[in-house]
Amino acid sequence: MIRATLRDAALIVGLAVGLAVVYNAAFSVKPLPWIRTPIALDTASTDVLLAVIPGKKADTATASPTPTASDRDSLPRQTKASAEETAPPSKQQASSSPAPPRLPPKNDAMPPPDGGGVRAVTYQQVLMLLRNEDVLFMDARRKDEYDGGHIPRAINVDIQQFELDPSYRSQMMQQLYSLDKRRPVVAYCGGGNCELSHKLADVLRSVGFEHVFIYTGGWNEYSTKPNSPRER
Repeated sequence: MIRATLRDAALIVGLAVGLAVVYNAAFSVKPLPWIRTPIALDTASTDVLLAVIPGKKADTATASPTPTASDRDSLPRQTKASAEETAPPSKQQASSSPAPPRLPPKNDAMPPPDGGGVRAVTYQQVLMLLRNEDVLFMDARRKDEYDGGHIPRAINVDIQQFELDPSYRSQMMQQLYSLDKRRPVVAYCGGGNCELSHKLADVLRSVGFEHVFIYTGGWNEYSTKPNSPRER
């Protein structure tokens, strides 16, 4: 009796495993790999980061020189000439060349179909990005880990709860959609073999963020640096 029960149980388990293998290989939209391969990312250059940080062009602009005495003597004539050059067109001219319609901001722009826009950043680059408040940071770890310490102003998006809890997922999606998608965003998790930040990066790209980066060192590296700013 016991031997027959064990044989039936083994048969059921074998059939279940066989069906799972066939489904994963032939029908799954995103099949699971048989051998786990680490995710490799290109590291963003500092020039690339500076190019996507808002306000950097304005910071590097040079100020206009102070006019000399001879310049001030001729200033009224220059002002008059420039005023004539920049005077608004007449109503007849304006009606003949209507202004093009204003386009809405690209906050709902979808990511490129190749999905290759995510790059890695280093610890030193994270410190540089922290100096600009327009850069977003998002923590993909559990809430209890986030509460124990995180990068300053980081938003907690618990990816494990995001995948399992539809209510939490809906809440976080609304929050993500409300943000300016042109702002650079850095996702991180524990670091090392942690893949939560990569899943979060996929979510960020799907809602339209244009500049997504992953801090691959994660909290495990960041928390070991004695002078790194942090919040609880």
